[in-house]
Amino acid sequence: MSEAGRFRGLFPIVQTPFTAEGAVDFDSLRRLVRHVCGRAEGLTFPGFASEFWRLTEEEILACAEVIAEAAGADCRTILNVTAQATQPAVERVRVFEQLGAQALMVLGPFTVAAPAGATEEHFSAVLGATELPVIVQDSAGLTGTTLDPAMLGRLRMRHGNLAGLKVDQVPTGPAISRYRENEELAGLSYLVGYSGVQMLDAVRRGAEGLMGGCGHLELDRRMVEGLLGGGGYEEFARMSALLNFEMQTLEMVIAVHKQMLYEAGVIATPLSRKPCRGLDAVHTEELRLHLGALEPVVGIEPTTI
Repeated sequence: MSEAGRFRGLFPIVQTPFTAEGAVDFDSLRRLVRHVCGRAEGLTFPGFASEFWRLTEEEILACAEVIAEAAGADCRTILNVTAQATQPAVERVRVFEQLGAQALMVLGPFTVAAPAGATEEHFSAVLGATELPVIVQDSAGLTGTTLDPAMLGRLRMRHGNLAGLKVDQVPTGPAISRYRENEELAGLSYLVGYSGVQMLDAVRRGAEGLMGGCGHLELDRRMVEGLLGGGGYEEFARMSALLNFEMQTLEMVIAVHKQMLYEAGVIATPLSRKPCRGLDAVHTEELRLHLGALEPVVGIEPTTI
C-alpha cells in the first residue's frame, strides 16, 4: 500500500456551521477548515457529525467545494459518499474528484435494508468509479447495518484502492480484531469514530487514526500520538470523562463540539437546523466542569484565525 493509501493520525469530521436564520454559514466553514488544517493530518466531510441529513444535495456539494479549496494541498481532504442509491453515489464520486478530493469515504445503504449482495455491489460500483484511495465506513453503531468481513475481503481483492475502514461499532475494538483476522484485508488502515471513547482498546487492536469532531483537536492529538507511540494512557484517561459525556447521543456530540468551536470564535453560532436537540443549562455547566479539569491542556480562548 502506497503512502497515499495510508491514514494515520487525526482526520476529524467537519461540523456544518449555520447562521441564526438556519442558512449554511460558509464564512464560518472556511474558518473551521483553516482551524482544523493547522491541527490535523486531514479532514472529512460530510459525516454524521456534519449533520448531512439536514443538508440539501446542493448544500453538500457547495460545502465540499469550500472545504477542498480552503484546505489546499497540504491538508488531506476526504469527501464522504453518503448517497443511499448506487447511481447518485457514483455521480457523487465523480463530482468529489472534480472538487479536488484526495481520498474518499463511502457509507453503505442503510435507510432501507439492502437485499443480499446489493451492499457489496454498491461498494464495488463506488470503488470502481475512482482511482482515489477509499475508506469504507462501518457505522453499525449508528445505522444498525453490519458489514461482513468476507464481503470486504472480496472487494479488496477486486479493488486495490480499498484502503481503509472507519469503524463506528460498539464495542469498537473487537470489530477491528474480526476484520484483521481476514487475511484479504491485510494492510488496511483502521480509523475509529465515536469521539475516540474506546481509543485505547482500538489502538491496541490495530487502529491508527481518529475521525472525531473538531472541538478539542489539541487534546485529541495528545491522546492519539501518545497511544500510537506505545504510551498515552494518562492522556486517554484524562479525556475519558469528557468523551463519555459528549458521546451519549449523536445530537450531544454535535452540540458539544459546536459549542466549543463557537466559544473559541471559530464558528459564529453553535446552532443546528431544527428539529434538533442542543445542550441545556445543566449540560453546559457539566461541559465547563470537564473542560476545567483539563486545563491548561485545553481552553476556549478566542481563535487567532
